Amino acid sequence: MPKKKDPIVQEKTKFKAPSLDELRSEEDVKIKFLLPYLEAKGYTSKCINFNVPIEVQEGRKQKTIFADAVVYSTPSKTAPLIVCETKPPTEVLSKTVKEQAISYARLLPRIAPLALITNGGQTQLFQTLSKNRIGELPDRKDLKDDFVSFVVSAELQESLKTEAKHDLFVIDDVQSFKTVLRACHEAIRNNEGFDATRAFDEMSKVLFCKMYEERNHPGDNNRFRMSIYDDTLKRLGVNVVNQIWNETKVDPRYASLFESNADVGLKPMTIRKIVEQFENFDLSLTAFDVKGEAFEYFLGETFTGGLGEYFTPRNVVEFMVDALDPKIGQKIVDPFCGTGGFLIYAFEVVGEKIRLQDFGDEEKARWKEELSNRCIYGTDWKERTALACKMNMTVHGDGSAGIFLHHGFIDVPGMIEEGLFNLCLTNPPFGSFENDPEILSRYELGAGRNSQDRVTLAIERVLRLVKPGGRVGIVVIDGLLNNDSTRYVREYIKKTAFVRGIISLPAVTFQGYHARAKTSILFLEKRANPDDSGIQEDTFFCVIGNSGYAPNGNPVPGNELPEALLDWRAFESSKPIGAHKEAWIGKIEDRMDAEFYRKRKVHVRPEEEQVVSAGQDMLAMLAMISEELAAVSSDIKTTFSSIETVSVPLSAIFEPCEEVIKVGSTTVYKLLGVKWWGAGTFLREEKTGKEIKATRLFRVHQGWLVYNRLFAFRGSFALIPPEHENCYVSSEFPTFKVRENTKEPELLANYVIHCLNSPQYLLEVDRDSTGSTKTSRNRFKEDRFLRMRVEIPRKIAHLRQLVDLLNKANVLRACQVEVAERFKRFNEDLSRLLPHEPDALTVDTSDVEVFSNRTSEEHEPKPAKITSRKKGNRKPISAKKPAAKTLPAKKSLSPKRSVEKPKPKTPRAAKPTTRKKPGPKK
Repeated sequence: MPKKKDPIVQEKTKFKAPSLDELRSEEDVKIKFLLPYLEAKGYTSKCINFNVPIEVQEGRKQKTIFADAVVYSTPSKTAPLIVCETKPPTEVLSKTVKEQAISYARLLPRIAPLALITNGGQTQLFQTLSKNRIGELPDRKDLKDDFVSFVVSAELQESLKTEAKHDLFVIDDVQSFKTVLRACHEAIRNNEGFDATRAFDEMSKVLFCKMYEERNHPGDNNRFRMSIYDDTLKRLGVNVVNQIWNETKVDPRYASLFESNADVGLKPMTIRKIVEQFENFDLSLTAFDVKGEAFEYFLGETFTGGLGEYFTPRNVVEFMVDALDPKIGQKIVDPFCGTGGFLIYAFEVVGEKIRLQDFGDEEKARWKEELSNRCIYGTDWKERTALACKMNMTVHGDGSAGIFLHHGFIDVPGMIEEGLFNLCLTNPPFGSFENDPEILSRYELGAGRNSQDRVTLAIERVLRLVKPGGRVGIVVIDGLLNNDSTRYVREYIKKTAFVRGIISLPAVTFQGYHARAKTSILFLEKRANPDDSGIQEDTFFCVIGNSGYAPNGNPVPGNELPEALLDWRAFESSKPIGAHKEAWIGKIEDRMDAEFYRKRKVHVRPEEEQVVSAGQDMLAMLAMISEELAAVSSDIKTTFSSIETVSVPLSAIFEPCEEVIKVGSTTVYKLLGVKWWGAGTFLREEKTGKEIKATRLFRVHQGWLVYNRLFAFRGSFALIPPEHENCYVSSEFPTFKVRENTKEPELLANYVIHCLNSPQYLLEVDRDSTGSTKTSRNRFKEDRFLRMRVEIPRKIAHLRQLVDLLNKANVLRACQVEVAERFKRFNEDLSRLLPHEPDALTVDTSDVEVFSNRTSEEHEPKPAKITSRKKGNRKPISAKKPAAKTLPAKKSLSPKRSVEKPKPKTPRAAKPTTRKKPGPKK
């Protein structure tokens, strides 16, 4: 007897994801992507609720939130399985989005075991209890109906709900705190004229005064208040903040942060503004995650402007720390710590593990104290950067005791010494050289040299700092991994460590921090003893196409590092990988750049007849264009020869019109833009009301004239076509319609659009536009538009002739674009016909005609020559691998010492070298 089908578990169907062009809004993601995706996994629509309200209260704070979708185990909808949070295709799936979805999952009357976030292009799934990322949504048949009740006690569920409430309100508190920090920073810059980093220094002093006062004089005794500040300044002539500062800088908790003679270098009016901003914030009651995230944002905005090289992008930091997975009690070091990104995130990860462990309160307190004072270590040689790092760690909950203003290549006695650490995570300084002979002599890769690239010394430094079996995560420039001149560095790495992972980052990753170097991440594991053979085990490779950043440093959707992390963890557990399309496992040889080992794409050779046919199609198209062009050319003289015009202001032709719509939070709006150079309107995006900052929009109708006030000078004028009827524009897009007493209104409107987008009229538009920034804030206002005059033909027949002629010219322009694209494809297909055998063996070329004048010896391939780039000593080196030599400890492995001498031939004159631009530091 056949088994009866479960009506709750839907039969799995094949899921085909919609293209990103089909997804224009969050509503599209929900309906066109999420629902079919869930159904393909066996979750029936009868078990899904959308926009589920959740009431949340923490103390006096109360709010109603809405989960975008909740998947339940049955149609009765009592036991939730998955909470789904959807975002628009353009939104980044950030840590905030993840925390929001997990909080929603925990705040349901019964906790949902899984939280899913998606923007249609990426989908991520998390376990609600542990917050761990998992690879793929389980099929419905594989998920128990009430999984949570089997594994989580009622007491723990209540604890998770309490934490979720806190996390949810933290998001709001962070935004408020960011606003206050930004306002104070701007007040300092405006009132004092300081640059961003000097303003940061002074702002930090006042911030620590506030923290000191709340800790030592709580409640009514707090002197950091407007009333006390004004009163003491007026009656006694005493600036109370300066008095607090003198106490703060000698307090044992903060003494190492500031010089004993440091003062608050701000005017009284500026200090008063900061006191006013901070008065309603109690930092002693503000959670560390609020202060930490807001302060890190403040650091980022400050330092990317002036000291961006001391930052590592957050996505890279989180990936590297999560990959090495620091454990409770492990000692972690960053000898080039910058503002502390790696150390702070490692502190957070280990702190969370302590919190989730089944320890008693006393044992948890002991491990937290151990983490804060004896597990986190870092050095930086820049005073401002080391100070920023210590402050950053202090506001995150501490760990600052192990941060030192110190040279990264020199030990801190009793604190940072070789062989003490379990993990090292760092992004060393690129593009700078170490010239100190004492430091160079300490290192095998520096001994005997006048100078050495600091990133090369950093490789040796980090491997010395960790214990045997200790692990290293380090960002390096790709030149170190693939240049012939740095082969000796790679030999040192292979001799000293196992290369566990090589992750190639896109070139744009550090561009927002003013660095253009192409970089990769190396994961190394220190050998118990050096091995001159350098034999390696399997290595994990991944080529990241999108690290979540645009060239200007702004976050963009599509970050691939989370998928790479899933595959790395699978590799570490000896499980199959497959989350990232460009991840694989292999063996390294000499080079260490992942692209070198990347699987070659299969060369698809087109059929010759196909290329010939494409060429014939292009000939036919060119003939048609030629015929049309000849017709247009012959019409030009007759059209323009007898036309009489009259100058008319646009106010005589058009009148302003608008249909104002109040934005509704759940309504989906199709938002239009206007292309440049007369290319018409386009559908820019679709958004729900809650995603739109404005409170009102403007509905448009067919035939209305619309232009972009910001880019009118670039020919951004158009008429609304039928397909964009009832779409919407913002207030930056004024709209007009032809006056009712006009004959041929459509014809006249088309003529005006041709005029406005012509060069001579655009010169007038440019002249009449106002604003300080020509490229982005230069507005052509409505009153100037209506005052503008155009030449109108006296006769309608002439008007029609001109519009027809200009319309034909526009069609030819569109054909020109199509022809250029076809020529490009034709050239590419023709090139693909060329023979290509990358893996072919070397064969005798004596019968090849172009080589027919060579002697038999000249047909033999010669070994390539490699040039050493040791500063001040450039010699050609044989490509032949030298015999292994036994070297004394701490001696240079420079090419000069580690390879055979070349045969006595006269070397070619060396070309002058150009030092690369500095790469990213933190």
